[in-house]
Amino acid sequence: MLTDWINESNLSLFTHVNDWQHAVKLAVQPMVDNGSVEPRYLNAIYDMHREIGPYYVLGEGIAMPHARPEEGVIKTALSLIIISEGVSFNSPDNDPVYVVFALAAIDSHSHIEMIASLSRLFCEDDVLDKLKNARSKHAVLDILSQF
Repeated sequence: MLTDWINESNLSLFTHVNDWQHAVKLAVQPMVDNGSVEPRYLNAIYDMHREIGPYYVLGEGIAMPHARPEEGVIKTALSLIIISEGVSFNSPDNDPVYVVFALAAIDSHSHIEMIASLSRLFCEDDVLDKLKNARSKHAVLDILSQF
């Protein structure tokens, strides 16, 4: 269940952010704060974005920034920010992005259950609208509890 990973301490709601870099930083920061990743993990995401583009924009309105485990992952973690106005990630087919799940995985196997729950969420047509229109952490957690 996604609420096993997302809680009030690693969930934030914003009306506006300046750009994709700011959005990624806001999404990754709770994982730095709780010791799940080293600060260099954020720079690894930025570097990969500059090299190959927004590889982590998964679909219309949804991004899941992540980097390789050796780039500073200490333990598997997930965090979430929601940006009600959306922000451009330079992904023409999928911008603006409203929902940003930051992912850190210690290896290629330990987060399979988490990814399965996220996949179910991403496949639901109306969930993105519900998340981007949620006005409280409690409302977001209620939505996530279904997955």
